Amino acid sequence: SDIWYLSEFKIQQWDASTYNLSDDCYTIIHQDYAPLDERLRAFSRHIEKSDQYYRAGFQMLNHPTRESVELSISQNQGGLSIFGKDLADSIKSSHLSAAETDTLNQHVTRTVKAIQGFVDSLDGILKNKDYPFRNYSIGKVLYKEKFKYDLATNFSPEELYIKATNEQKLVYDRMVQTANGLWDKYFKNKARPKDSLSLVQSVIDAISQQHAQGKDFFDTLKNQVYELKRFIVVKDLFNFDTTYPIIVRIMPAYERGFSIASAEFTKPYGKKGDTYYNIDDITSFPKEKMESTLREYNNYTSQILSIHEAVPGHCLQSIYNKLKSSDVLRSVFTNGAMIEGWAVYVEGMMLENGWAQDVPEMQLMYDKFKLREIGNVIVDYDMQCKDKSKEYIISYLVNNLFQTKAQAEEKYHRATLSQVQLCSYYAGSSAILALREAYKNKLGSQYSLKEFHENFLKYGSSPVKYISERMLQ
Repeated sequence: SDIWYLSEFKIQQWDASTYNLSDDCYTIIHQDYAPLDERLRAFSRHIEKSDQYYRAGFQMLNHPTRESVELSISQNQGGLSIFGKDLADSIKSSHLSAAETDTLNQHVTRTVKAIQGFVDSLDGILKNKDYPFRNYSIGKVLYKEKFKYDLATNFSPEELYIKATNEQKLVYDRMVQTANGLWDKYFKNKARPKDSLSLVQSVIDAISQQHAQGKDFFDTLKNQVYELKRFIVVKDLFNFDTTYPIIVRIMPAYERGFSIASAEFTKPYGKKGDTYYNIDDITSFPKEKMESTLREYNNYTSQILSIHEAVPGHCLQSIYNKLKSSDVLRSVFTNGAMIEGWAVYVEGMMLENGWAQDVPEMQLMYDKFKLREIGNVIVDYDMQCKDKSKEYIISYLVNNLFQTKAQAEEKYHRATLSQVQLCSYYAGSSAILALREAYKNKLGSQYSLKEFHENFLKYGSSPVKYISERMLQ
């Protein structure tokens, strides 16, 4: 995969967001994997040649995509905050010698200048009206190869596309039934629309009005994590140490511009350190965008988001990788379909086991999330292999998948910045559900859901098809 990426896909030539030291630097400074003095020395060595790094990165670019240039500018500018007050405070509280401190400060000054220079160079490209940007679409040939290397699944791109299209209808039919049952609760004196799309959208719109205030959004999601931890312990779904730190925080500036929330893991060789549930600061959004985002992540869908990103989704999975996976290899070479598939799988699993007490509003909103997962496959393939227009994609997401305009715009933007990754959710969750069913049939009366989870997660973030071979042999 690495050889193919460098020699065939050549992402280093056209994805400007590849060049960013922010995540490395933040990890060295803030992850408590070693004493502060040792980390600051490592940090100083790491950024010593940052000017050469950014200069070489810009020289490497050969007609990058406009979208990656815009993202790189935003994220590198955001990364400048890493070299500010917190770093200065860390240096002051350290025991570095005067010479070491002086050298480190020189390296920091050089790095800040290098980042600003890189951003200015990229900005120059954007201001050139005649610059020949590469199209974000990679085409069927490269897409098929990337699909093979990224997902390591038994599906072909076309097979997954057909499967997603077929399941979209099943989920939609279930949503119509649920919305019919909720109509009188929200529209007592109003006639039901004859059009099923309008019926479902009307009920979704009514439910979506139930959401936190912008200023309370972060705290709402933070409190959900505590409730989710308690639930999985009470229900005995995992052998989980709830004292292991999961830190809910505002998303760092250098990570913004890709998704509303994310999980960030302890690095592969660090046996201790923090796991983060990152939430974008929606109070910084324009008023209309903030309101649209709050409707999208309302009182019900925000719970699904926290299940997916935090517990028992990505954050729990990361902790298991550190504490229970058998070796570091599986933590270094991770499979995106297993990681995202797990987070999608647990959304449904939690509802199956009583989370939200079977309220129909949650079922409808879960199915809306399910349509998003399915739509990811369809949108990604349509944009990368069929060259479908932005207008077509936005219309599909809003009118067929019940997404808000803000969510649709975000998904379109994301699909211009990645390829295949959007397929990992559906490909992975489908494979996990198939494995669970096969494992249940194999064990019969000896089967337990908790044991399935513990056995599955001990293999780290390996491709599901290889985990299946081990668990079913």
